[in-house]
Amino acid sequence: MAVRDQIDRIIAARKEKSETLRQRKTVMQELKSALRASSTALITGTANIKDENLRTQYGSVFSRIDTRRFEASIDSLIRRIDQAIKRFDRDYISIATVGKEGQGKSQFLQSVGSLDNDIIPAYDGTSCTGATSIIWNDPGLPKGSVRATITFRQPQDLVEIVKPYIKELDPAYLEDNDIQFEDIGYINLAVLSVKMELGNANQATALKHLTSIVEHFDEIRELFGTSPLTLTDPELIKTFVAQNNGKKIDDPEAEFYYKYLAVARADIYCPFFADTGKVRLVDTVGIGATQYGIEDAMLNTVDKECDAAIVVTRPERSLQDTDVALYNSLRDKFKNRDTSKWLFYLVNLHKGRNDKVVDVFCNDIVKSNWAVADCRIVDTSDQTAVRDQFMMPMLQTLLNNMGDIDGAYMKEISDQEAQVWKALQGFVDSLPSMEAVNTHGLLGKEAAEKGKMCFNRMTSELSQAVYHWSMEKEKPNTALWNSVQAILNNLDSIIPTPEKIDAISKSNGALTGEAIWETVLHYVRNEITDRFIAIDNLLEKETREFKNSLVKTLYHELRQLSASASADAQEDEHCDMVEWLKTMMDEILTGNEQYAQIRKGFNFLYQFEFNTRAQLIQEVRRQMYIINPICAEYAKPAITFQKINCGDAVHFYLTSRMSVIEDELRYHLAKLYRTPNLAFYAAAEEFYDRLTFASDLSGDYLISMSDVWGSFFQEFSSKLWKDDTERFDVVNQLIVQYNQMISELQAFLEKADS
Repeated sequence: MAVRDQIDRIIAARKEKSETLRQRKTVMQELKSALRASSTALITGTANIKDENLRTQYGSVFSRIDTRRFEASIDSLIRRIDQAIKRFDRDYISIATVGKEGQGKSQFLQSVGSLDNDIIPAYDGTSCTGATSIIWNDPGLPKGSVRATITFRQPQDLVEIVKPYIKELDPAYLEDNDIQFEDIGYINLAVLSVKMELGNANQATALKHLTSIVEHFDEIRELFGTSPLTLTDPELIKTFVAQNNGKKIDDPEAEFYYKYLAVARADIYCPFFADTGKVRLVDTVGIGATQYGIEDAMLNTVDKECDAAIVVTRPERSLQDTDVALYNSLRDKFKNRDTSKWLFYLVNLHKGRNDKVVDVFCNDIVKSNWAVADCRIVDTSDQTAVRDQFMMPMLQTLLNNMGDIDGAYMKEISDQEAQVWKALQGFVDSLPSMEAVNTHGLLGKEAAEKGKMCFNRMTSELSQAVYHWSMEKEKPNTALWNSVQAILNNLDSIIPTPEKIDAISKSNGALTGEAIWETVLHYVRNEITDRFIAIDNLLEKETREFKNSLVKTLYHELRQLSASASADAQEDEHCDMVEWLKTMMDEILTGNEQYAQIRKGFNFLYQFEFNTRAQLIQEVRRQMYIINPICAEYAKPAITFQKINCGDAVHFYLTSRMSVIEDELRYHLAKLYRTPNLAFYAAAEEFYDRLTFASDLSGDYLISMSDVWGSFFQEFSSKLWKDDTERFDVVNQLIVQYNQMISELQAFLEKADS
């Protein structure tokens, strides 16, 4: 079977593994959700236990059910599964080329991909590759053609590159200078250079690379954070992936490039010399080349992005310490994965220079008993030899081993998953058994006392609320201010770009230049009013939160006594408390003059609404007269818009008018910002008066509002909350939840065993 067909089969088999892993991930996510929901409900639910002694007793038990550490082990497994899914979802076999700089990695990639120095620079005697390249086999492209997609680093990436250089030269410099992206061009190289120790090669290397970045920062800074760039011109591609054009430094034709410093990766698509099918080669930057941490980056690339690795080396002598160090770093990183299945050595034959050394080097690897899949001697500049003597044999060996490789990877996940289930079993076994407690009902006298206590807390909290809004009433409402400012600060973004306007003109042949101008005006006006109308949603939410804050104490007191006390805590936090209270109390309050003031207070608060839609739209529409052709004050431009290339003119004149609209709105809307806080203050004061001071003086006796609330709780507690008046109901509900949690976790364990 051809290599390409074998690869297709392997990819299809991997897709099945991905689906299996997704199912296992779903189980872990469900387990984590069950743990989080159950433990959170138990811990927060103790706050609803009315009896202080019981609250302390059961609160101490439930608070010890802390699942966070166990959840962390689940998260770790899920992250590992995600990595595996990403690995097995790939539609290609990925192979990394690694090694020290100047060993022939780039020449090898040239031979495989029929590329030249413009795409994968490989010059003798110089460090030429600057950016990490991904070489994709794309047999659909014409022979000799190439396409490159350049992905750029983010600004913070460059900051993280230069900091280790500075730390190597002078750690104190970073303590005194908080380096941000815009500061890179101003790093004081002179100050750092005087800190160098004589003969310190590491510092010399750091200064060299840091100097390149600082001195050429202005020419590369705009590239950071930009969108990927697709190129087909080899001469242009070279300027993004190479450090130079291979000429000696004193050669008049020498060229040096620095754009690679901004490049995160270059994806290069070309037809390989031999059609290997769905294969890509990752050209990692040579160790010791352009930045510190390159070895760690290489190892992470092999770990997360590649199925195999090729160490390319051009030995001038027998096995050296640096070769051993590189092998050991790979072995240590992948100690749980058998490198003898996927690690290959390409010993680069440089005729006339290392003919006698290469055999010795290979023999040393064998004698040292290194765990490698194969070690072959090939001249990387000989395309046919690379194909026949290395590339195709290497792929065949790798594909033969892929079942073992993927099996070992899956076993690591299974072992980690087994540890999670073991920990869960230990967690469940450690939980104590709990049974329901005996209960007795809430007495009428106790209910009256509870009503008075509730009244005392309410009056105190309402007084604080009135004071709070009295201090806020002269201030702009923060939510309204921020929302309006956000719109005003971004008015210009509503205007279509000149390119967009020109595109509209070209796609609508019947439109004249004047019609295009008015079409854009209509669009902009509607966009502006849409944004201001949307502010009402924000104020509706704030109004609901304001009303809830005034009745929160009473709401929670009644909820604890009512049959709906078992509703979850999340509903309590986000429901409309005033709506709930009015529904619960309408039957009680209606027709009973003893509770007239309470009824009036709650009806007022229930009906209180606040919105700014009318005032906002009135002012916004009034200030848009200069871009509204139906208004007498419409400011029509004193030019005739030409249909051809009208984008710039329409954008210019509309931008100038938008500036006027913005200034007018900032001025005229300023007085509107205090309106919400003034309304909230008045509403809080009215509600406070109704529920605390407005007693009925029509009879012979004055009844305090405290007694009214006590009577309210006493008279109607059994009628309203007959199903939930027992002191221990919350405790028993929590015990039910606790036992349900144990049963649910046991079900997970039984499912895992099966």
